[in-house]
Amino acid sequence: MDSNSSKKTDPHARPKPRSFYAPNPNSLVIGLVQRGISGSIRRKLRVTHVEISDDDLARLKGLQGKRCLLTPSHSGGWEPHIMMCLSTMLDDYFYFVAALEVFEQSAVNRWVMPRLGCYSILRGTVDRASFSMTRKILAEGKRWLVIFPEGEAVGQNGMLVPFQQGVFQLAFKGLDDARETNPQAELYCVPIAIKYIYEQDMTSEMKQSLTRVEQRLSLGDDGCPADLHARLRRVCEAVLAANEKARGVKPPADSTMDDRIQHIKQQTIEKLEYQFDINPQMKQMPLDRIRTLFNAVDRIVLDEPPTSTYEQQLHTERVRMARATYDELWRLLKFVAVYDGYVTESLTVERFMDILALLEYEVLGIRRVWGPRKAMVRVGDSVNLADRWDDYSADRRATTASVTADLENQVRDMLTAIGRANETAMDVDGSLGEKIGQASDEGSGLGVG
Repeated sequence: MDSNSSKKTDPHARPKPRSFYAPNPNSLVIGLVQRGISGSIRRKLRVTHVEISDDDLARLKGLQGKRCLLTPSHSGGWEPHIMMCLSTMLDDYFYFVAALEVFEQSAVNRWVMPRLGCYSILRGTVDRASFSMTRKILAEGKRWLVIFPEGEAVGQNGMLVPFQQGVFQLAFKGLDDARETNPQAELYCVPIAIKYIYEQDMTSEMKQSLTRVEQRLSLGDDGCPADLHARLRRVCEAVLAANEKARGVKPPADSTMDDRIQHIKQQTIEKLEYQFDINPQMKQMPLDRIRTLFNAVDRIVLDEPPTSTYEQQLHTERVRMARATYDELWRLLKFVAVYDGYVTESLTVERFMDILALLEYEVLGIRRVWGPRKAMVRVGDSVNLADRWDDYSADRRATTASVTADLENQVRDMLTAIGRANETAMDVDGSLGEKIGQASDEGSGLGVG
């Protein structure tokens, strides 16, 4: 079964300039939401329950009363709901950093989210109000703070986007503020992995989804392969070819599908960088270059209009052109982590459904959610920034990079371990096999769990 939402409102609308929503936690609102969160994720997210081991829950409870920054994975897109469930298990509530555009999607969001302990950030900018609030919350240490260090959700639950070092720069600064009044203050950064696992045979949903996309792409039955994986590749080929044609991108001869995917992403990024007079940073990750592009567009859209009538006319035309770029940037963002081998390198139901969800959103404009599934949560070894304080004092940049890499690697390893132990394998023809962990236990001994 699935639930879905279409693009009736624009979830990608960029926010107004200089807006900031501060947290204003209300115990009544938090209590009502926590009591209803289990039912909400069952209805909206098709998540039957949140699974966390007794050891991991005890590890979190052992940190209660201490200053903590929780750094969960965000690749699935629904993790704030799961973290709210986790706060309920701990009989506590957290502060959350959330994208400013989420607040501005509706008046309900603007009223409810601050009362749940959420505050806004305009991503990709120097949001001084948000940064100051982060430091204040960390320095006070009264409640735990949740920040998703990936910054973006790419819709592929088996992937982890590189963590942003700025999150941990702020954490060190928050600890520095705390030490002004307590030189022995500590701050624990807690890595958390969240992964969704389907609990029933999803073959019927796969077939229905492929049929919907094939019909929209006008892919007839002639030459339609019988197995699911081949059908998925045919759909991906059609979407890729359509985008290449629309953008005038000609892939190099004899390119593989993965080469073509990377080529069109690179060409599109470079074209937009040229359009907005941005010096290409070829050594940067594509995600960082896309963030730079968002910033450039925001500067145009959010800039104060000039005074003269003619300049206002030119400004209006430039803003219209810039706004038209947002859809292209969001498309790039959703597909920044896509590559041809994502499914085949570990052919599982979960990865197959990830790609189908992206394709349905791209082709049909519907963000579809399938289930039933469970959300599996794993907790890694916390990093006490107080233990790294001398290193940080000697070399801030290197120490921040080291802490970032440590936490990122822990989360990536936990996601991999959850997948190996719980995901359902698929054969090349699309038929379902055993849970990967079961097969590994019987065979090579690679099972985790």
